[in-house]
Amino acid sequence: MSERIIFLPWVEAPPSSSERTPQLLRHLSRWYDVVPVKPGRINRLVYDQGISRPARYALFLLDEISIFLRTLRAARREKVSLIFAEGTYFSLAGGLAARLRGIPLVWDNHANIRDFSAALGKSFLFYRGNLVLERILHRMSSAVLVVSEKEREAYGEMGFSTERFFVIPTCVDLEAMDKGVLPREEARRALGIEDGSVILFFGTLNYEPNLESALYISRELAPAVRRSVPDATVYIAGSGELGEDPSEGARMLGFVPDLASWLSAADVCIAPTWRGVGILTKVIDMLSADRATVVTPLARDGMPELEHEVNCLVGEDPEHFSRQVTMLLGDKELRERLGRNGRQLVEGRYCWEAVGPRLRRLLDGLMRGEVMHGQV
Repeated sequence: MSERIIFLPWVEAPPSSSERTPQLLRHLSRWYDVVPVKPGRINRLVYDQGISRPARYALFLLDEISIFLRTLRAARREKVSLIFAEGTYFSLAGGLAARLRGIPLVWDNHANIRDFSAALGKSFLFYRGNLVLERILHRMSSAVLVVSEKEREAYGEMGFSTERFFVIPTCVDLEAMDKGVLPREEARRALGIEDGSVILFFGTLNYEPNLESALYISRELAPAVRRSVPDATVYIAGSGELGEDPSEGARMLGFVPDLASWLSAADVCIAPTWRGVGILTKVIDMLSADRATVVTPLARDGMPELEHEVNCLVGEDPEHFSRQVTMLLGDKELRERLGRNGRQLVEGRYCWEAVGPRLRRLLDGLMRGEVMHGQV
């Protein structure tokens, strides 16, 4: 019988989702008997901006207590061997339950609080309060997962001992991606795209850096590209609102349940994201679909293997970014070469087929009581 573990929080997501948490849940469910602990009703209210801040802080404390109690009950009832928790707040509740049960806690940390706070303009109080939580969690955790070596180094700079930090990058499920990818012309027919150059950006617009990207595309990039490539259209996929009418060269798609079809139809994929931390999941998806991709320097912070004119193009600033997209649309040979090389990068370092065995060795070792250090 496989080991039982708790995954916190259990999330419902379509199989096509390439986000880190659903991907991890799917893969851990293949290896272990995963016990679900779902977020409660209070959790949704904690992040409701329509509720006053003092009320949300009070709700946060109630939510943490609720998650802790439900996690502890599940751990006792199901006799789990490990708790795998996402993010700081769920990991805090999971860590307390793990301590009481005497089992390992794995804290999956998507981004360090110092760089996250700076990138999103959070207050000093927010930063210091969350830094205290991260130091507590570090002591509770048997292993801390970070998405890149840069993240691990950042924690060292902040005074954390990095012996229990393990780099497990955000990855794509290549098998699932390959099943969804279609020949370009077939995808265009299925999507009703008759002709013209197709440029694709995707990401939820409820996340401020993605909204900034979409506004840049509509206001600057699409008009600039259309001056040289009149038949080009930038398609923007993702939930949320732009807040204004898109320009003539941009088209809003809203939430797209079948992203692979749009990746298949694209001539060029773009990630004009200038703020954020960690690995940009969208870039991994674009490269895995064998599509020529234009990124900003931010993407190389999480994926240092990205090289200009080798496996992508890098737009150093908004104007330069637009020029790279225009140039790429006019060079089919370069598009094909960048697509091939980008796919090879994902196959070697950013797919679950390559990274999954490392994660499983780590979790198996922790459940056997082994002390793990840094590399698996």
